[in-house]
Amino acid sequence: MNNKLKIISGKYKSRKINIPNKTNLKPTKAFIRETLFNVIDVDECKSSLDLFSGSGILSIEAFSRGIENIVLVEQDKELISSIKSNLSLLDNNNVTLINKTVKNFLKYNKYHSFDLIFIDPPYNTNFLEETLALLRDYKYLDKNIYLYFENSKTDKTDYKSYISSTHNILKDLSIGEVSYTISRNKNI
Repeated sequence: MNNKLKIISGKYKSRKINIPNKTNLKPTKAFIRETLFNVIDVDECKSSLDLFSGSGILSIEAFSRGIENIVLVEQDKELISSIKSNLSLLDNNNVTLINKTVKNFLKYNKYHSFDLIFIDPPYNTNFLEETLALLRDYKYLDKNIYLYFENSKTDKTDYKSYISSTHNILKDLSIGEVSYTISRNKNI
């Protein structure tokens, strides 16, 4: 673990977290996190769900900014261990780590209400499409306030069609190889 990410704002501003050196791990860059948290109103959010949490930086940033209840879902045991280690340095009483596939978590989780949902799956897979369909089909999007997802800039799939009945797009941007979308529930 020789890579570090800095928390950019909130209670833990400027603290650094360690992340494993894994080729498939692509933590959300600081300028994207800054844009995300400038667009959403964190004061509206009490809970978040981080799917394909990877380094955990999105949830750690959310926690630093005051989101009280956080659930991270990651199937890679090495990444779970890294997130646990980073969380041990923070006051993390309301953070839950789930070591499962996102598909199994979404299908069998009884609690479907999260104010903020992050989705950052591995690129060049069908995971984002599958996850958005599960979120829609299992009614996670009905009460969700904000939804954030990332995908490869070269991926031309129409992901917005999965959320168009429940969410309005606030930002749909690309930088480098990353495209990211921030949306807000139309009905809340």
